[in-house]
Amino acid sequence: MRALRPSMSQTQAAVANVVLTNPAGVLHMTVSELARVSRSSVGSVVRFCQDLGLKGYQEFKLQLASEIPVGEESGVSHTETSGSIVSEVFQSTARAISEGEASIDPNEFQRAVSVLDKADRILLVASGQSSPIALDTALRFRSVGLEVNHPGDPVSQHIASSMLGPGDACLAISHTGRTKATVAAAESARESGAAVVSVTSFYRSPLVAASTVALVAGSGETRFQIEAMMSRFVHLAVLDALYSAITAENPERTLKGAARAAQAEEMFRD
Repeated sequence: MRALRPSMSQTQAAVANVVLTNPAGVLHMTVSELARVSRSSVGSVVRFCQDLGLKGYQEFKLQLASEIPVGEESGVSHTETSGSIVSEVFQSTARAISEGEASIDPNEFQRAVSVLDKADRILLVASGQSSPIALDTALRFRSVGLEVNHPGDPVSQHIASSMLGPGDACLAISHTGRTKATVAAAESARESGAAVVSVTSFYRSPLVAASTVALVAGSGETRFQIEAMMSRFVHLAVLDALYSAITAENPERTLKGAARAAQAEEMFRD
């Protein structure tokens, strides 16, 4: 629901908002009650369920019941102590990563590993809050022998994407999947014949549409952290999983790359 919400109609989004705000309460609602609370109609609620790939409202409630974490809280109260806030932040992060894992398609993940492992060159593109993640990923991929380029600014990223070709890959990172510079670079890479692997939080987005392989893993909102902040933890986990899988695919290349990286680090060590 979170991943599809930006592309939903106003009516469907209203139903989704009620469910995401109070999932436990929705379990005790009839279809008519949910329609009333969301200011929609019974038909709209049923279509909402079907759009999620379910037969109807009863199947939706069964699925919802199986996915609600036991004891899940809605957020942190301003009256809580610093210690309890620390605990809640860590628990929220753990839940976000767990939810992200559940949304990853194993087949898509393996396709992404294959594309990146076999690529002659990999271009990483990202903007804004996703930039630090891309920088970290470029360094880690490079340290195990992959040919990686990550220009620091969007213009350079777009130019580099237009210079890719068949056999190359573009790895695009964007929480919303709608960042113009990142989407433009991904589209340019596809037009140049390169494969595009995306890491994002929403299914229906321009970035997913421009991708050869899309890894969708989002996160829930909290009252004390913006959603994009939480998504960075999730995306880091996805990229770390890609890194681990790629290194396992080619141990010889990994060892050679790691040895060169260790030599470089030794040169700058005090």
